[in-house]
Amino acid sequence: MQRPITIVQLAALHGPNIYRPQPGVVLRASTSADHSERLRSAIKGGALAIGLVIAHLHVTAQPRSDDVLLSAFFTTNEPAIGAELCQYVIDGMNAEITGDETWDPDEPLLALRDRRQAQALPVTALQLIANARRHDLPATVLPDGRLLLGYGERSWTVTVADLRAAPGLQPPWSQLGRIPIVAVTGERYRSHTVAEQANRYQARALDHADRAAVLAALADPACPALVIGFDTNSLLREGLPFDRCDLAVITDHAGPRPPAALDDDEWLKALGLPMLCSTAPALINLTDPALHALLSYAPNGVIGWGGYATGDE
Repeated sequence: MQRPITIVQLAALHGPNIYRPQPGVVLRASTSADHSERLRSAIKGGALAIGLVIAHLHVTAQPRSDDVLLSAFFTTNEPAIGAELCQYVIDGMNAEITGDETWDPDEPLLALRDRRQAQALPVTALQLIANARRHDLPATVLPDGRLLLGYGERSWTVTVADLRAAPGLQPPWSQLGRIPIVAVTGERYRSHTVAEQANRYQARALDHADRAAVLAALADPACPALVIGFDTNSLLREGLPFDRCDLAVITDHAGPRPPAALDDDEWLKALGLPMLCSTAPALINLTDPALHALLSYAPNGVIGWGGYATGDE
């Protein structure tokens, strides 16, 4: 008898991530059999039913010693809804596996469709986002629903309610832009490096930061520049909270593997993620041999960095 599917990981990735440069959803689940084709079909059908646009759907089944690991990834501009869809799909597959005839497939799907429609941005917001991107300005939907154009002291925020009340509302385009952003990853030397870079850039410093903390700083009109020491697990669970940074510093591959990393390879990819968005050569600690595998992936090259000779922060 087949046992129910158990979700091992389900994450809504709101920005560039270790799988794709676009927002998306990753699902991993433990099962007793290869249900990859059923999972692929159910995700596609569910997305169509609720009007969710998805792309780059990739589903695999990896046999292990005592189970099968199902993995699915797809890109979508609505990752939170995409993650809820995956939960719905697994619930439905488990109802099929266990023969649960009380499970209603229609009501939760309709509720998910209604929630997606309720969260959809108005046309005025979509027009502002499109205009911002034409001018190479970052446009971000904040966790509280506000639209953020630009970053920090060169930013402007507006609520969806205000846009609906005043459809012709326009931001001060000439004042909008980006602020310097430095992204630091690692464990042993991260905090020390964040402090150094913050002093160099006269910037606000965030350490052990997750997506919410970074977005709050980027939405603060008093923030002139930002140096971020990322929580590696947050990068795996949420992706990057921005599309570009001025410098990426990878300090080390130390400490325990983050819980959200399937293996050491995913851990290493998370450490290297900010360098893929850096406009300058990445600073990488070449005294840490575990980081050497990242050297060929830096789009703008690498500047070797020797870490701290004392071995202490």
